[in-house]
Amino acid sequence: MSSTSPVLTSTRSRPDPAPARRVSRLRRRICIATVLVCLPYTLLKVAWLSGWPVGVADGGFTDTTRVANGVTAGLDVVAILLAIGFVAPWARRIPAFLVAFPVWIATGLLAPVMMGFLVGAPLQLLIDGSNPFLGDEVLAPWVFGIVYGGFVLQAALLLPAFVLYARDRWPTVTAGGTEGRGGRTDALQNVLGMVFIVAAVVFAVVQLGWATVGGGSFGEPDVPQRSLFAGSALAALGAAVAGVGLIRGGALTRTRLSLSWLGSGVIFTSTLNDTLRNVATAPGAWGSSSASAGDRTLLLFVLLGALGGAIGGAMRLVEEESATPPPQPREAGDHGQRAQPSRDDGGVGDGGGRRPRTDPQG
Repeated sequence: MSSTSPVLTSTRSRPDPAPARRVSRLRRRICIATVLVCLPYTLLKVAWLSGWPVGVADGGFTDTTRVANGVTAGLDVVAILLAIGFVAPWARRIPAFLVAFPVWIATGLLAPVMMGFLVGAPLQLLIDGSNPFLGDEVLAPWVFGIVYGGFVLQAALLLPAFVLYARDRWPTVTAGGTEGRGGRTDALQNVLGMVFIVAAVVFAVVQLGWATVGGGSFGEPDVPQRSLFAGSALAALGAAVAGVGLIRGGALTRTRLSLSWLGSGVIFTSTLNDTLRNVATAPGAWGSSSASAGDRTLLLFVLLGALGGAIGGAMRLVEEESATPPPQPREAGDHGQRAQPSRDDGGVGDGGGRRPRTDPQG
């Protein structure tokens, strides 16, 4: 783990650690597309909250479903605001937490749905010839297309847009970390990491059980729902493997960062959703859970383990970004080239690869 005591230079001579870059055409287009694909789902939820039951059979709304619709509509509005923030002039002034946390939540919510839609739906067509998105006694078929198709498109657009934004704002972290230890929070990171690894393995085992023999929030899951469980389990196992590598002193490479980000997000959002259902819904009500007291205790452990892993990961990210000396300014003859195109638009910048090693003695 990299040191947290970099050599300090004078305020006047220290360059800007992350010079502002021009927003690329690619990122701008992706963010515009993100806003457009979010609108149908948001408008549908607004219609339902306004009392217009378009696409819903009579009696399809209850107090619980209205609250759920309000929450999901709010999440979609947040996705729209994030997409705008990734290209707005004030985007780099947004506190890092207000950007990273909602995107982390979105990753955990959208990635399993994408897995269930893109893998599970074709599998069900091949297995028994049925279409899982033909609607049911409550929702019309076209509603499934707007909801789940919208989720897949949001995942395919919002998450890459964040990656391009993060490469510009936090180039040190996204270029790959350095090996070694020495950070002031290293011991705490390892404790949180070990708890997270145990929680991730427990979560994966439970999800794989639901994917194979049934159970969980869907009772008798269909093929897309089983695919969702299987994808969640794989994400958790990937995060556990990445966590083991980091605890053993490995670098925070792009692969480990991606696996940790995805897996911790999936575990946290899934267990948070189940915990809220246990607390907020009465037995037998729509969306209620039949989990036993032991299951709920285990669920709480996994939830807290995922949160602890995320906190430990955030510590590592802060140390990686702050402990490495910023890039040196260009030579005097190159000052006219200081403003570079964004790396996600094909600009050379620092090559988009791993950052060069630096001598800790300065």
